[in-house]
Amino acid sequence: MAEAGPGRTVPTTEDEALPGTPSWYSVLHDSAFMFASVCDLGGRLLTSNLLAVEGCGFDRHEQLGRPFWDTGWWAGSVEVQDQVRRWISSVARGGEPVRATTPYFLADGTERVADFTLQLVREGDKPQYLLTTGMDITDRLETERTVAEARAAGAEASTLRRVAASRARDLESLQETEAKLTRALAISDRVLANVADGIYGLDAAGRVEFVNPAAVRLTGFSAAEQLGNDQHALIHGHRRDGSPYPREECPVWRALRSGRTVVSEDETFWRRDGSAMPVEMVVVPTVEDGVQTGVVVSFRDLTERLAAQRQAAELEELALRAASDRALSDRLQQSLLTPPPEPDHLQIAVRYRPAAHEAQVGGDWYDAFLQPDGATMLAIGDVVGHDSNAAAAMGQLRGLLRALAYASEAGPAEVLTRVEHAAQGLAVTTLATGVLARIERHPDVPVAGARLLRWSNAGHPPPLLLAPDGTVTELVSRPELMFGIDPDAVRTDHVLDLPDHHTLLLFTDGLVERRDIDLDEGTSRLREALGDLGERPLEDLLDEVLARLVPDAGADDVAIVAVRTFPEDRPRPPEAGPNRLPPGLD
Repeated sequence: MAEAGPGRTVPTTEDEALPGTPSWYSVLHDSAFMFASVCDLGGRLLTSNLLAVEGCGFDRHEQLGRPFWDTGWWAGSVEVQDQVRRWISSVARGGEPVRATTPYFLADGTERVADFTLQLVREGDKPQYLLTTGMDITDRLETERTVAEARAAGAEASTLRRVAASRARDLESLQETEAKLTRALAISDRVLANVADGIYGLDAAGRVEFVNPAAVRLTGFSAAEQLGNDQHALIHGHRRDGSPYPREECPVWRALRSGRTVVSEDETFWRRDGSAMPVEMVVVPTVEDGVQTGVVVSFRDLTERLAAQRQAAELEELALRAASDRALSDRLQQSLLTPPPEPDHLQIAVRYRPAAHEAQVGGDWYDAFLQPDGATMLAIGDVVGHDSNAAAAMGQLRGLLRALAYASEAGPAEVLTRVEHAAQGLAVTTLATGVLARIERHPDVPVAGARLLRWSNAGHPPPLLLAPDGTVTELVSRPELMFGIDPDAVRTDHVLDLPDHHTLLLFTDGLVERRDIDLDEGTSRLREALGDLGERPLEDLLDEVLARLVPDAGADDVAIVAVRTFPEDRPRPPEAGPNRLPPGLD
């Protein structure tokens, strides 16, 4: 269990998050130092860490999916809800990050105060998420108030003593004065006993005159071990590296010498068990009858705050490193995905969209090229894995397939078998799915230009054939093994007439599969999306398919190869682009 505010603990259970939550968020999941939440750009809460939900007494399932301003943290105040909603709206539109002190509420209705931050997370120039973080500062604010009360009470007590001495002969006035003095001292005692910060009272020589319970708890030294002893020598005599800390450089002694308040944000106290405690301190001189009599030292343990800062720095470094790795892998991947040829009366269009997460580098690939006999080869594939190794394996496998398919007039199935044997002999060990297809003229009617589609599928989603009227045919075949399992696995060629004005679509599973839908449901959605696109220009068709199925970058890469057939007895349509062929085939 991890600490989570006054008297609370956070169960270290596995996080539950809505689809779309970024992978880097897991770094903040177990943080016991700050609240953290991720929202989509509409303000819907995707997930929060344990401290923010269970640590505040809420049920995770009741909070996730709600507008952030409508969650339990703000339920105690309509004004606070409206303010949070305005912050969300402003930052989501690209406004400046928000840093504010705001009330929030625990599940039992207790009002607390948080140092709240809201900022926009981008990928490149594109907004992706809203990240909210915060730290509970209720105790710190209370400490600041009570220390101020203590100082005021001490000043009042000094004044009352002088009044009492001047009116010692007036019994009634003396009794009234003593009653006020008693109340003032009682306030001081309550302050010292209940604040979370450690407080010392030192005399002019730096010896401990009083110590509050928090200072005893934080240092491990009992009050008896501290009273009357030199505070600097007891807990402050060495720097963080263990070297001696000269008394004259100590903030306490600077205040004693100068008579001025001294603030230091980077000091080290040493606990009774010998461990170092990073602290910030405020040293205030005490004056009675115009004479400085000592100082009051208020200090705060910074262990948790510094740990949170380190964790935030590590998260930022991780995000920068992941973004750099992703950019490098994307450049490698894009360099391998060459533009398609433009053979006569065939229009070929391709799309590649990388995954949303910086750490997700896919092995998706496509290819389209012409063989020496004029046949058009199409390939689509997906190497298992989402890292730079997968991208490198994709490049090797694609290169083998391209070279062996170009140099052979064999059918796709035989080419796939040769690729597997070559990969085994060259130690290209990877698992991958893929489809290799060949568009060729019908051997029985060469003059008419009728075409055949010949393809072989190695465990990949089947291609789709779209007719002009919107009819979609799924080119389903008996399942065969993916690459990398058995080089001698049975591979089968399948043959289909390819009519004019039809569109052949080869794609990777990133187009149709999500965490919340399976492959079959995703394929049905794709068939439905294609229903009114049969006569749409090919480039527009691909853009529309991506807009309907993948409006935002998803958790996986998406690769698509599409081919539109045109009659060979008519001129090439203008929308198909120029007729560009490799040297030797034009």
